[in-house]
Amino acid sequence: MSEPNLLVLLSMLTTGILLGLIFALVASGVSIMYGCIWLPNASNGQFFVLAALLAWSLTSQLGWRVSAALIAILAVSGIFAIILEYVLIRRLYDSPNRNIDYFVVTLGLTQIISGIFGFTYSHYSDQYIIPPLVEGVTFIGPMPTTNNRLLVIAVAATAILALFAGFRFHRIGRAIRAVFQNREAAALRGVDVKGVYRIAFILGTVITALGGLLYGMAYSFDLGLAWTMSVTAFAIMIVGGPGSILGALVVGLVFGFTQAVVSVFSSPTMATFAYLIAMLAILLVKPSGVFSR
Repeated sequence: MSEPNLLVLLSMLTTGILLGLIFALVASGVSIMYGCIWLPNASNGQFFVLAALLAWSLTSQLGWRVSAALIAILAVSGIFAIILEYVLIRRLYDSPNRNIDYFVVTLGLTQIISGIFGFTYSHYSDQYIIPPLVEGVTFIGPMPTTNNRLLVIAVAATAILALFAGFRFHRIGRAIRAVFQNREAAALRGVDVKGVYRIAFILGTVITALGGLLYGMAYSFDLGLAWTMSVTAFAIMIVGGPGSILGALVVGLVFGFTQAVVSVFSSPTMATFAYLIAMLAILLVKPSGVFSR
């Protein structure tokens, strides 16, 4: 294989893995919320971008160290999730149509956060990026790849592996899986179902924030990314199957590689259409999702 073709191939591979892991991570957060609480969080894309914007503000505007900013934002996202669950989310746990109620509520949150973006960050710049956590370049064959992107890949992969391990071996993870599969049976076995709901919401929010931070470290982004990520995360969750981390990983990687390949030979806009068309085709064959629980 000629060197130019090898460079194109390696670029598609690294981009596909990077995007796929971030997609899978965010979709896992959406899937945990929906599979456990029946909460279709329409505002997940706004939380994704908000985390990245806050990291940009702390590092580029206020001079914080990148590592300190990332840790602080993950901690704040957890605190914010606890407050939001206490003030708003828990009030709908017993609603007979809570999936519809939650969708309306989170659409409202989406509009509020979008409005805040419009009054604040839209005046700063059209593009944002979080400064690199590590410097330097590593060559993969003939292709140079920044160490920062390699770190993003490693962190995203570690987070997904931690979710797999936690859901399989930790008692809280097993309780979440039990609620995924059968709420009534889990309650009869002594599982605090509403307590699990709270943990699922907090965990899903923190995972979404982590995905936003990783994306902002790897790529420049704009405010419109929030809507794109909302659609992408929901598409991955639906195709992979609500509540399935494995489904989010597999379909997230498929979407990531689709975007990488189509972006090389066409355009990023066409890439978005390509994986949405793939989603519709898969759902025609298996409407409940490939890895539905």
